[in-house]
Amino acid sequence: MTSKKISSRLQLRKKPQQERSIQRLDAIMEAAVDLIAMHGVADLKMTDIAARAGVPIGSLYQFFPEKAAIIRAFHDRHTAIVQERAELAFPDVKSTDQAIEMLSKLFDEFYQLYRADRTYLPVWMAGMTDRDFQELNLAHLERLTDIIYGALKHLVADKHQSAFCLRVHMVLYLSGALARFAMVRDEVSAQEYLAEWKSMGARTLFEFND
Repeated sequence: MTSKKISSRLQLRKKPQQERSIQRLDAIMEAAVDLIAMHGVADLKMTDIAARAGVPIGSLYQFFPEKAAIIRAFHDRHTAIVQERAELAFPDVKSTDQAIEMLSKLFDEFYQLYRADRTYLPVWMAGMTDRDFQELNLAHLERLTDIIYGALKHLVADKHQSAFCLRVHMVLYLSGALARFAMVRDEVSAQEYLAEWKSMGARTLFEFND
């Protein structure tokens, strides 16, 4: 699927410039948050969003061509926060033990961020069967891999760089899956799974047979 097709289907039609337009877009997004939290993405309707936001339906379509574009806006919010925090998470890493500790803290931060966000899990689930969102999720995973691999690669011998990059990619993918699994469990059970994964997942990044 071409990026042009993805862009036309999911792109924000108009970026607000004036204060009134910014406030209207904020109202639309807040209305969508409430409706997604109450009913999920499948039952989300453009007419309901407009009514809850108190805006004409035409104003909603000025910003978003269809419901999927609103979901894309939430997706972009989530990924931007994650990437920004990942870029700041590894200042001056000098050892694998330090890297493992920082990875563990970052995973905890992401988990708490996801769990507190009423739209994260419904938006992610809505994208599982959508090819456009699958490509967006893959691009996000690749970008996150680049960030963390770039921050930690100096801790790994040159001969293991290729394997290390693959491991970062896999650990990030599995970490996301585990976090989503934990989100639908009670907090005691969730923390047990998270603790075991943090102990196992991060350490496997740096264990090589020379």
